[in-house]
Amino acid sequence: MKNRTLRSWLFTPFKFIAGSKALIIGIIVLAILSIFGYLGNVHFGGIIGPSIADSSSESPYILHAYYQLSAWISMTSIFYITARIVSKTSVRLIDIAGTMAVSQAPFILVALFGLFPDVHLHIGDPNSANIHEIMQVVKENLVMIATISIISILIIVWSIVLKYNAYTVSANIKGVTGGISFTIAIIFCEILSRLIDYIVITLIP
Repeated sequence: MKNRTLRSWLFTPFKFIAGSKALIIGIIVLAILSIFGYLGNVHFGGIIGPSIADSSSESPYILHAYYQLSAWISMTSIFYITARIVSKTSVRLIDIAGTMAVSQAPFILVALFGLFPDVHLHIGDPNSANIHEIMQVVKENLVMIATISIISILIIVWSIVLKYNAYTVSANIKGVTGGISFTIAIIFCEILSRLIDYIVITLIP
């Protein structure tokens, strides 16, 4: 029973939290991600592609806050519109907004990686570094890169599962309709979020 309860909280927490409660928790999650992303120099561009930056690069906090805001706006708007189109029941914006924000929670684990200096590799100037130099850095840190990559992929999958459950529970959609509409929506979310990020990054000095 305990394992089942833990599994439910990890993958289907939206059976227990929704509405304003999910919204408050979600906003806290986004705030934590922006802070840890800034402190650990981890970039959350898009909605499913976090990356640990080069040790020689630094970004202002406002950029990391914008990452979270653009992802949230993209997910909330696209999934809400999609749910209104395909769902036969009423859909509340607050449920989509709150649960989608909560679905970003697994990325806190990726952000924590960034607090460890050793994970920030330095390959020099990307415009002048040759392939031999890059491969040498990769070879020297192969175990760490592989470990972080595997863990990051698992976390991304976890986050996608949470997003799917957030969408289907909030919109009361199941089966093929839920799967197809979710797939289409998440692709559009990634595109919209990346577009917003690109515009914002060009404006930040």
